[in-house]
Amino acid sequence: MMRLVSASRRCRPVPKRCGSCSVTRSAPSANSVSTRKRRSSVMLDTATRNEAVFDVDLAAVRTLAHVVPGPLPLTLNGIKFAASIRPRKFVIEGGDETPVTMPRTTYQVVYADGTVMLDAGMDKATHDSFGEGEPYDLEAFAKLKNALDAARMIVLTHYHADHVGGVVTAPNFDALSRKTVAEAETLSLMMNNPHRPHLKIRESQAAQFIIISYGQYYPVAPGMVLIKAPGHSPDMQMLYLKLQSGEEFLHSVDAAWNMDNIRAVKGKAAPWVKEDVPAVMAQLAWLNGLMQREPSLNILVTHDGEWLDQMIARGAIGGELKI
Repeated sequence: MMRLVSASRRCRPVPKRCGSCSVTRSAPSANSVSTRKRRSSVMLDTATRNEAVFDVDLAAVRTLAHVVPGPLPLTLNGIKFAASIRPRKFVIEGGDETPVTMPRTTYQVVYADGTVMLDAGMDKATHDSFGEGEPYDLEAFAKLKNALDAARMIVLTHYHADHVGGVVTAPNFDALSRKTVAEAETLSLMMNNPHRPHLKIRESQAAQFIIISYGQYYPVAPGMVLIKAPGHSPDMQMLYLKLQSGEEFLHSVDAAWNMDNIRAVKGKAAPWVKEDVPAVMAQLAWLNGLMQREPSLNILVTHDGEWLDQMIARGAIGGELKI
């Protein structure tokens, strides 16, 4: 039986490496994030102050994947519901004018007795708020909405519109939010500095989420571990996943926009993107090393459509959501 974190249950004890973790229904206060010291895996080098280190103990993460009782998940599915088209010079430093299609994606983890959605996508109105005329698949988003409704749990990786919009704008927000896991800082940003003005939530709405706060790693479900990775946004989290088959995934979320960012260890160059560049570069360097050290570990990138298609073609990921 799949056992997931719930609002009515305390966080299960985890190995010391996990750091402190908690689950609560109390909404973060409006200034909680700005006044508390962030604990993260990205640390500024005190000697240079312009370099960062991203240090993840993969052995510890793999151990934590077995902390929450229950069978490991069976499969991982992915879906593209929209896209943005940008010149390559914005996607990767040193790129040219070649257009790159960057899909908006979500993933679904399938257990024997239910599903978990990794992020929630966004509705067409939110998509159009970034600029009308870019591709949007209404049929795919309808499937995504059904998958959100049917899911046992939804996990938000960070506060950006294409990751939270499917919950925030949903007519059944109350039902979805009560089964959605969100980090305290994510909810604080959604209240105080939303990615889009219409996605702002009230404190009373934030209190409906399953709110977590943790150190470096958080085992959220069998086979599934969240990893603090601030950089692309202050609240971003990566995610490790292990299936019953032994297949492993590391979802890098938005640390990279394309696998080429990781392969070349080159960051984004879009002028509108405001990131902690040293932190992101440290993450790209770590991901690049991970590809070399762990060639059987599948790295996921939210906005790389060609890479997702390749993963689906070789059977590592399913191309249809289970409803």
